[in-house]
Order: sequence, then C-alpha cells, then structure tokens
Amino acid sequence: VYITSKTGYFAATEVQELLQLLRVLVNPRQDIPLFGVMKSVFGGFSEEEIALLRSRNKNNSLWESVQLAAGEGDSRCAGFMATIERYRAYTVYMPIRELLQTIVEDFHYLYYVSALPGGSKRKANVEMLFTKASDFEKTSYFGLFHFVRYIEQLEKYDVDYGQEDMLDEGADVVRIMSIHKSKGLEF
Repeated sequence: VYITSKTGYFAATEVQELLQLLRVLVNPRQDIPLFGVMKSVFGGFSEEEIALLRSRNKNNSLWESVQLAAGEGDSRCAGFMATIERYRAYTVYMPIRELLQTIVEDFHYLYYVSALPGGSKRKANVEMLFTKASDFEKTSYFGLFHFVRYIEQLEKYDVDYGQEDMLDEGADVVRIMSIHKSKGLEF
C-alpha cells in the first residue's frame, strides 16, 4: 500500500535530529534542541543520564550542566562537548551541505537511518535535506544561522515538502488517494 504525502517532512525523526544538531551548532545554550541531540545517535545519552546531569545543576542550562560535568572529569560529557565544538568550528568556513555531509559520514547516519523501519524513505529524507542546503547556498543568504532560520520559517508557514517519494508511477502497489488526486485516472 502506498500513500502520497505532502506533509511530514519536517516531522520526520531523521530530519528533526539533524535540524536539532544544526540549531545546537548555532547556539548550544538552547536546552530543547540540545536535549534532542544528546538523546539521539549524535550524543548517545539516555534520558535518565540527561535528567541526572540536569538535576545536579538546577540553576544552570543543560549546556552549562554538561560543561560542569566535563570539568568534574566526566569523559562522556567532555567528548560530547569536544564534538560539538569541533563542528561549531567547521561552521565558520564550511558550506552547509558539506557540513551536513561531514556530520552524516562521521556518524554513519545514512546507515543508521537505513536500518530503521522505512529506511529507504528515511535515507531519501536526509538526502533531500542535503538538496535543500544546496538550494539555500545558491541564494544571497549564507551561513548556518540563516539556514536554520530559513528552515524554521518553512516550518512556521507550513511550507512542507512531504516525505521524499521512493516509488515511480509504474510501481506495483495499491495507491490510497483522495478523490481530488484520483481525478483523470482510469481504473
């Protein structure tokens, strides 16, 4: 069964994880994106570990809690901070598409999303984000900050691309569509 979707691209887990990482690279003091990155394959922390970090330093942001833990000798937090700082340094001179590709290659992210249910669609969504980054770089705007704002505006105004299509017109599937979509088709 196949359903054509023109929504759901920005809600896809693999796209959200990458966008959260980009938001953290722009500003690591944002608790919600940082939590998402720490919980994802990019951080590898469990929710309990993050809650413990946060509960030890209730008056600080999550990033400050990670910094304090790293200063106290927590090697995982120190490694995570070093990774974030390394990618933040890349943002100064690296085009966005190249930055995304570097991150995806370093974490073997395409292999990871391909192994999840619906892997081919997830992989196509990640590759579509590469394309969106390339398209953005052709505009007069540049830099990661502006790219993140551009994506946020697309999300805000419901300019959703839909998840990437993996099937062509001749695929041997049962298609579920609205009456409007079926107009002009012969069955």
